[in-house]
Amino acid sequence: MADTAPTPLSGWTGDVRDWFAEVRVDETLATMSPEVVYGIGLAAIAVALHPVTWRFIGYPVTIVHELGHVVAALTAGFRLRGVTVNGDMSGATNFWSHSALGTLWTMWWGYPTPSLVGLGLIWAAANGWARLALVVLVACLALVFLLSRSWHTVAVVVLTGLAFGLVGWYGSAWLCTVVVFAFAWLLNVGGVRGLWAVVKAHGTRRGIESSDAYLMSRQSAIPAGVWLFTFAVAIGACMWLSLTMVLDAVA
Repeated sequence: MADTAPTPLSGWTGDVRDWFAEVRVDETLATMSPEVVYGIGLAAIAVALHPVTWRFIGYPVTIVHELGHVVAALTAGFRLRGVTVNGDMSGATNFWSHSALGTLWTMWWGYPTPSLVGLGLIWAAANGWARLALVVLVACLALVFLLSRSWHTVAVVVLTGLAFGLVGWYGSAWLCTVVVFAFAWLLNVGGVRGLWAVVKAHGTRRGIESSDAYLMSRQSAIPAGVWLFTFAVAIGACMWLSLTMVLDAVA
């Protein structure tokens, strides 16, 4: 029987498989000692909780929050106008809306996204895809860069993307896994901090005009408290799954 001639598609799929094989790393959470894994996680959590360090490393959490709005807006078919990250770590994603349901969908995804991405990054660190995770993060930051509408936003996005890009390109497998794992916990804690800040704002009735939950309540007949509860459920579930995944990896 004659051999089947290779097709352009088969060659392309072979290249993709080869690329994924090259980008996958042997260093995972399971290959590290439990002490190292717990130490990295606790250090990242401590940095995220300390008010001084949070002033500097909290900006990527805001970027991921806004990225959640961006992706949701694109899936709703909305046209994006721009993204802004402010000096006080607040942010805004502007888009043209033509659907009330799509608007609710787009606005909901801000607060849960950091925790959801954190969960995905922990999975990547546990399964050898830390370098690929850094590639995806840089690609997402490039999208936000194109939508940036202030010099501060540009600076924050470029510095974050440059840091991840350098680690992904030049860093060892161990360093890629450590950075991805640490950033995952920064996002997880940042998601909780963001939720607490918006809940506290609703409790004091100060600054709620820019709250996603408040704006969603204005767009629907559903009270802001219900939207806050859905945020809490999503963030809590991501935190629980993240912790479970880490414990399983080092068991």
